[in-house]
Amino acid sequence: QRRNMAVMFITHDFGVVAEIADRVVVLQHGKLVEQGDADSVLLRPQHPYTQTLLAAVPTMDPPVRQPLDDRRKAVEVISLNKTYVTANGWFRPARRVEAAKNVSFSIRQGETLGLVGESGSGKSSVARLVMQLIKADGGSIRLGDTDLTLLRDRALRNQRKRIQMVFQDPFASLNPRRQVGRIIADGPIAHGEAPDQALQRARDLLQMVGLDAGAIERYPHEFSGGQRQRIGIARALALNPEILVADEAVSALDVSVQAQVLKLLEDLKSRLGLSMLFITHDLRVAAQICDRIAVMQRGQIVELKPAAALFAAPEHPYTRELLAAVPGRKTA
Repeated sequence: QRRNMAVMFITHDFGVVAEIADRVVVLQHGKLVEQGDADSVLLRPQHPYTQTLLAAVPTMDPPVRQPLDDRRKAVEVISLNKTYVTANGWFRPARRVEAAKNVSFSIRQGETLGLVGESGSGKSSVARLVMQLIKADGGSIRLGDTDLTLLRDRALRNQRKRIQMVFQDPFASLNPRRQVGRIIADGPIAHGEAPDQALQRARDLLQMVGLDAGAIERYPHEFSGGQRQRIGIARALALNPEILVADEAVSALDVSVQAQVLKLLEDLKSRLGLSMLFITHDLRVAAQICDRIAVMQRGQIVELKPAAALFAAPEHPYTRELLAAVPGRKTA
């Protein structure tokens, strides 16, 4: 406004579009299928593709979910602490960042716990701590009777297969030089499974996530972003884990593909009895997939309650700020 500039803003986030756009252009397969002022396109879409995209935007209303208090705890995180210290520079002192400060939560069998917060709140650090990709300064992570923080080397590798991660970027998380079948089978083979058996399991998993079993001989670049994320999910399932850690697993996908992947995760969780730690900054997504939600601010959990209760009656000021800041909420 100060410089009287024009802006062309490219995004798949319709909440952001609703907040900032004067006019909207919708593209499908490189073709312009609809354009007009923001209110007309968002509130009265004419083209079927626009209608499909808008229908796929997750709402802020969590579905009714059954409490799981009677289920056993699949994972329990107790008083987890992690501080990063940057080295001294020539002109600046060392900097300390508390990524996790006395973080505690549990996830029951078949439950999805959402971990939400703004960038830098510590969400991804907690995910990596739970996965034991980085070591905690203190606290414990228990899978049943096993404390992962006490294990080393082979003992840790044997237990780590019980908890697997689906990464944020479906383009960067798959080795472009390896066939999809080998990408999925590598984990089981590393744990001693026969290659032929692991590849057959890869075929089965591809079908389970909605892809053709014949895709095992293709390479990642031959798939779309949503298909690659399905491959990433198949890879995570290859070791028969009890818990999935999904770190911003749908943030790189457009809303229609995002909805498909969320539905797939829900179906797999129910079918396989999985528990899930779902890391996201998108409260709309959290509302749709999470049974309970933990809100993180500066390395601490400031509020944790069932999703419906959190959206209906947030107690902490930071939670209320997050909910008020969801793009496009006023037009939803």
